Amino acid sequence: MGSTVKLADYLTAAKALGYQTLGISDIDNLHAAHQFMTLALGMGIKPVVSFETTCVIDSLPIQLSFIAKTSEGLSNLYRISSKKNFGFHTLSDIASHFSDVAIVVGSDYAVDNILKQLPKEDVYVGLLKPTVQEFSRPKIPFLSVKYLDPADANTLTILEHIKNGIKVDESLTVAHSESLHAASTVSELFDQKSLQNLDELVSSIHYQAMDGSLALPTFNQDMAAATELRQIATAFLEAEQKVTPTYLERLEHELTTIHEMGFDDYFLIVADVLRYARSENIYTGMGRGSALGSLVAYALQITGVDPVANSLLFERFLNPERASLPDIDIDMPDNKRADILAYVKNRYGSSHVAQIMTFSTFGMKQSFRDVAKVFGMTEIEISHVSSMIGRSDTLAQEYAKNNRLRAEIINDTRLQTVFNYAQKIEGMPRQKSVHASGVVLAAQDLTNYLPIAPGEMLPITQFEAHDVEAIGLIKFDFLSIKNLTYINDMRDLVKARYDKLININQIDLNDQQTLSLFREGQTLGIFQFENPQMMSFLRQLKPTEFSDVVAATSIFRPGPSAFIPEFIKRRHGDEVVIYPDSTISHILKPTYGIMIFQEQIMQVAQIFAGFSLGRADLLRRAISKKKGDEFELLRAEFISGSLKNGHSQDKASEIYELIERFANYGFNRSHAFGYGALAVQMAFFKAHYPDVFYEIMLRDSKRLALLNDARAVGFTLAPAYINRMPYYDKLSDGQIVVGMRAIKGLSRELALWILEHRPFSSLQAFIQKLPDNFQKVAIIQPLISIGAFDEFEPNRRKLVENLAKLVDFSAVFQTDLFATSASNLTFAYTEYEDYSPAEKYQMEFDLMGIAVTEHPLMAIAKQRQGNFTAISNLVANQKVTVLVELTHLKTHRTKAGATMAFLNVTDTQDVLDVTLFPEVYHHYLADISEGTFYLIMGKVSERNERLQLVADGLVKVEATDKKVWLAIADTSKNKRIAQILSEFPGNLPVVLYNETTKTTQLTTSYVNDTELLLKRLTGYVTKAVIR
Repeated sequence: MGSTVKLADYLTAAKALGYQTLGISDIDNLHAAHQFMTLALGMGIKPVVSFETTCVIDSLPIQLSFIAKTSEGLSNLYRISSKKNFGFHTLSDIASHFSDVAIVVGSDYAVDNILKQLPKEDVYVGLLKPTVQEFSRPKIPFLSVKYLDPADANTLTILEHIKNGIKVDESLTVAHSESLHAASTVSELFDQKSLQNLDELVSSIHYQAMDGSLALPTFNQDMAAATELRQIATAFLEAEQKVTPTYLERLEHELTTIHEMGFDDYFLIVADVLRYARSENIYTGMGRGSALGSLVAYALQITGVDPVANSLLFERFLNPERASLPDIDIDMPDNKRADILAYVKNRYGSSHVAQIMTFSTFGMKQSFRDVAKVFGMTEIEISHVSSMIGRSDTLAQEYAKNNRLRAEIINDTRLQTVFNYAQKIEGMPRQKSVHASGVVLAAQDLTNYLPIAPGEMLPITQFEAHDVEAIGLIKFDFLSIKNLTYINDMRDLVKARYDKLININQIDLNDQQTLSLFREGQTLGIFQFENPQMMSFLRQLKPTEFSDVVAATSIFRPGPSAFIPEFIKRRHGDEVVIYPDSTISHILKPTYGIMIFQEQIMQVAQIFAGFSLGRADLLRRAISKKKGDEFELLRAEFISGSLKNGHSQDKASEIYELIERFANYGFNRSHAFGYGALAVQMAFFKAHYPDVFYEIMLRDSKRLALLNDARAVGFTLAPAYINRMPYYDKLSDGQIVVGMRAIKGLSRELALWILEHRPFSSLQAFIQKLPDNFQKVAIIQPLISIGAFDEFEPNRRKLVENLAKLVDFSAVFQTDLFATSASNLTFAYTEYEDYSPAEKYQMEFDLMGIAVTEHPLMAIAKQRQGNFTAISNLVANQKVTVLVELTHLKTHRTKAGATMAFLNVTDTQDVLDVTLFPEVYHHYLADISEGTFYLIMGKVSERNERLQLVADGLVKVEATDKKVWLAIADTSKNKRIAQILSEFPGNLPVVLYNETTKTTQLTTSYVNDTELLLKRLTGYVTKAVIR
């Protein structure tokens, strides 16, 4: 944040002001060096790269600037910057890198004893302003540019204050001394000798253009990479018994392409990393992205999907007609990434490996918030305005189209100032960070190519990824994938619990028990398939094989999702599949005539228009990016090729329009295979080892949903006893034992202490063992509230009400004076009535996110068999019945003097507001009380973006074992019986016994236990009993 200058603007402005040579100098870094050189050369300006830092000379910190004169000097600049970042501060630390480097000393520091310690050649005194003073070294103008326009001086001050967290005064005043002057102005300011010295220095500076040739390490010094690659791949095909003309032809094509593009070592390096992971029993997945289309990658076990058998295309990954670097994602469990990076560092050398730096920039909201803070706006004020900022690309666009935001700014002069500065800094770099996955390997010491800085696991490049690749270094993506961690842990737990070793790569992707989860939409916790809408789609799709899963992950996306109804109908034979042309029907047949995959677009271009697959990939990219000239050229080529293949002009245009329509959102089929495989592998554990699946997945952020999912498939919740609770949730013997990690207010330190010191025989024994720092009511009470001591004393209120005295009692008998007799003394509890089941449920739910105690509503819900709607499933304008507990009642008198009521209710998972207008409230007044359970009937409405229920009736309910048994001899009277039952709504289920067929039927009616009901049924039933 030391400058407001953007490189492109800097170069454009300088060229307009007459500059032919332009320099850049950052403090203690060279982040912008390569980008600056590239842009400058592209604009016909000679670039000069320098680096400013502080060196210790004679124990004094001296500011020096180092200018690279040649390409070798540039490498030396990289080495100096790297050493400075790694903590080398003295002149002697960097003196070995002064070759082809000019040194500039500020005139304030240019005293004889300093200058004498610098090299005799290529040392200059830099002048910020003219001076008649003479020095022992040549003088040169050396002006600092921190903003282009003097008006931007205040913006620089704002940035500095943001960086330092200092508030500013609204009337900012800064001396405009560091803006960009015209070249002629500089010539007028300084004497001819100084200008001549500068010209001589500039004329000696020349950098050779980098050719961008690859700088990969040689994988094997004893064998050519191409030879080794061929040997490994061929041996794999032989071992897999796939030495057929189809495979050999594909292999030869790929090996030739890889070699011609110079990527032999790249493939061997990636394979080596993954081979190391396998040797350490680290599962890295079957691969993702277009790399799954490579047979060589499959043969090297970089990927786990056979691209020939699955019709995946190599050209989608590596295209000889499209010059681009290969991109193989090296996936790994997030808890093993450090181990794998350590291997790479040791294998290739610590000076050859680095992670890649990236910048986060000031976004719209961030720029506004940061400027607002330094202008003293409160958090409430900032949040108020920030909430108005929408999703435009820039603040200027947002201001233009957002009437509410614009009105707010117009009416507040301070806000106008803040917004103005926020627009100025928007898009500027805000802070450095490390690329989430990018790692670079180099054949030589990295500082031969770029500057580096310290990092946690590895050094970090001072260049961003696009500059790293532009100079010939390949970015390897080492991606931390949490789902791979889960799969690794599931495999290990299966081995520990069942002594069975699962080879994950050999899991049958067409396993029907696994696919049944997809058919039933039971995919909560499964990567890419846990969205409720996706689950609903799966229940309609009913996948029967892995290819259906691949299609599902591809079509369930914005764009192609519009074809889901059509896709499902065609799949189930409810709609005829019509192909646009018979020559491409085999390409579209697997997806029922609908283009879903990018590879289908490429294959259609190949078959229909005679494109090579490489050319077809260029067509796909051109259409999706709408590139002007290339787009039109390839369109004409497609039409021409189609005509040569015997198709009509109209049919060629029709197929091209079809491609153009789908190219915008076609999904990479290779990528879909990788995603689908990972999902099926996770689902395999859920289908075959559900206890293992849930135990591992309950560490996920979706814990509550997964707990309920586990209960829905038959797992029960075990009591949370102090002597049984693990640290993490655990599943065994069909039970879920909630882990201590999930208990709010329970520290990790106390949880580990409990695990180490149990068993305990009572609450008193527990407290007497506790260290002093844990002997606090607030720490112990949550354990009582969840039932941790129920095995000793089930009355939780009794324990809670006595807890403070029990802690004091235990503390007294922990002193040395009473220690010997403490174990023989028992605390005398005062008796209390225990909490109700509903109260226990709520305490457990609040502390653990789930409850062991069954809420009375749950018992009622089981009896009612779902004849009601969950609050979470309510939809506006729908007539519904909800089963709820009334938690709060508020009455209100209308203007007409009548009384109405507002209820807050819950179904234990969600809350809802219910309105009872006067007529309804008056009718049910006697039955309404807080803490009671009801079936409430009414219509859902929406107000202030919240759903509420307008009630037209309610029934008080409770759990009961009683039923009303009605014996009938004549079913013709059933309709009249149902009418009578509806007049007595209540809590008892009604069962009909047919005396003729000797069968019973549970009706949907629930009635009151009244004598009047039994009398009304006389003559319609042969017998009525309540029991």
